[in-house]
Amino acid sequence: MKRLYLTVEGQTEQAFVTQVLGPHLYAFNVFVGKPRLTGPHGRQGGHIPQGGLLRAFVHALADMRRWLQEDRSPDARFSMMVDLYALPADVPGHAAAMVLADPCAQAERLEAALADEIKDQRFIPYIQVHEFEALLLACPEKFTERFEQRESQIAKLLAECNQFASPELINDGHQTHPKARIKKYFADYGEKVDGPLLAQAIGLHQIRHKCPHFDRWVTTLENLDRRGM
Repeated sequence: MKRLYLTVEGQTEQAFVTQVLGPHLYAFNVFVGKPRLTGPHGRQGGHIPQGGLLRAFVHALADMRRWLQEDRSPDARFSMMVDLYALPADVPGHAAAMVLADPCAQAERLEAALADEIKDQRFIPYIQVHEFEALLLACPEKFTERFEQRESQIAKLLAECNQFASPELINDGHQTHPKARIKKYFADYGEKVDGPLLAQAIGLHQIRHKCPHFDRWVTTLENLDRRGM
């Protein structure tokens, strides 16, 4: 069995991994411990500022390098789940990635640059396009699980999502990124609680079907215990 050390940007992702992704990967002989929050606020256990945990990516890189040194055993693997939305400009490969039109291509370019920066084959970088809430927009109909008698709001959110081939392509404008669209119709959306529970209700199968970049990452993690990974 492989042990996966996963670092994430916020408490919403931390709960998602603990409640949804971790139990799924266990069936593939991959054990995921409690994800660690990266950056200075994560280390200090302090308040996470609005708009994301990371203000400078240098903190995330320092954390990952340190964590890679903590466990040098052959069964240890490491990954990092951070948002493309509001990603700090000091992340390796940022300038070259941001000129690309396709957000998934941007994420792939950044992931390649991160792998080159860390230079450790045990590290599997992952950039979430554009943020965690994109996964929830794979099936807005499931919002009935947390928001009863909101059919009108769900229908409006669904109409917005249907303009895009994938939730990962929903743009990253200040008022139109995935979480902003959810908050527009569900002002009481609590990301730390509602986010992971909605992901559970939707299910990984549906999320992966609608979010191919996310699906590729999960597939990689599923295969970690195979020979040569």
